[in-house]
Amino acid sequence: MVETPIKPPGFQEFVAVPPDSDYRLPDFKKKHILQRLLVGITCLGLGTAAIAFGLSSISYRLTHATVDGGLISGRTVRLRAPIDGKIQAFYARPGAPVKSGQILARIESTAQAEQNLLQLQGEVQTKQAKLEAAQQSLGFLQQQLGSLEIQDKTLQTVNTGLSAKEVTHQQAAVEAAMAKEQAARLDYQRYQQLLAEGAISRQKVEQLEFIWKSAEAEVKQAQAELSAAQASLSALQDGVALTPGATLADQRMNLMRSIQDQTTQIATLKTELSSSQAQLKKAQAEYSDRRDIEISAPFTGVVYSTEHDQGEQVNRPDTLITLLDCNDLWVETLVSAQQANQIDSSKPVRVQLTGAQDTFVGEIELIEAVNRAELAKDQAQALVPAVGSHLIGQPLAKVTVRIPPPPQQAETNQFCGVGQSARLTFGTKLLAAK
Repeated sequence: MVETPIKPPGFQEFVAVPPDSDYRLPDFKKKHILQRLLVGITCLGLGTAAIAFGLSSISYRLTHATVDGGLISGRTVRLRAPIDGKIQAFYARPGAPVKSGQILARIESTAQAEQNLLQLQGEVQTKQAKLEAAQQSLGFLQQQLGSLEIQDKTLQTVNTGLSAKEVTHQQAAVEAAMAKEQAARLDYQRYQQLLAEGAISRQKVEQLEFIWKSAEAEVKQAQAELSAAQASLSALQDGVALTPGATLADQRMNLMRSIQDQTTQIATLKTELSSSQAQLKKAQAEYSDRRDIEISAPFTGVVYSTEHDQGEQVNRPDTLITLLDCNDLWVETLVSAQQANQIDSSKPVRVQLTGAQDTFVGEIELIEAVNRAELAKDQAQALVPAVGSHLIGQPLAKVTVRIPPPPQQAETNQFCGVGQSARLTFGTKLLAAK
């Protein structure tokens, strides 16, 4: 009796099949092998995709920086009361959308307008009188200057004539002195020859020599006086004032200074008078109409805030309404100066509003260093970002990102999304640095 060996559970017996045999595997075994092959290929693909996703995520983090705490803000414009009066109608309410040209309020001018009109009329008359008086003073000063110039020219002509006569007189004196000197020299020379022949005494010759030397001195004195007279004549002909006429030159300088000051004063009075006349013309038009002054929206936007209401008294230039321009919006955020240096301003910015899934694209408009004092200043915008606790003690930079109007613009009382916080994703310079 042949014993059959006991086979453990799951044991599979493989039978050798000759190469030239037409033996085939059962269909269920073929399916099992194919399934295992497909599972292996799928796992390999998933692994490859996971690696690619991980590498892409690392690359994205290296080339982008995400900042929370961005704040949507926008341009605001204050509409002020153009006159003193009472608000008869007020149609503006915060959050309400308005169109360009839409009437937002009506103001009725009061009795104060008549008083303002009378006051402006008095100011115009006073300034007109001052201007006329200043112009008369200027004309009087110009007449004085003209008379002084005539007097100066007359005196100059007289002095020039006298100086010319003095030159002629001095020329004659020089000629006479030269003739006297020549005669004395000839007498001296003749008597000196007689002294050599023993015909006269030496005392006579010395006397004649003294007379000759004195004549030479007189010639030099006459020539000096002629030079002085010629210099005086030349100065007068050139219009240079000499000592006797110096007071006229001083008077002329003082008059010219006064004329210049008066001319400046007249120009100032003309400017003030023109401004007062324009104000008076506007007040007269408002007073003559006695109609309500309408306050209209200068652009399409949203009423951001109101300062008054119907029935209240207002005085110009009180702020009535503040409008928000929904087509001029931006997101501002504060970052450290170090982080600001890493932001690439040429790359678009991904903006995601808090609580929203969708994102939209903005463009960096400005990156500037700021301090707390600058942030506290009044700006022509709705809101300014706050300084986060993680930025305290660090140099700050403000990043302004221009954005398109968000979807909330069409919703009532949403203020075009102004005041909402946003997350900003910036492109960095790390990729360019590599």
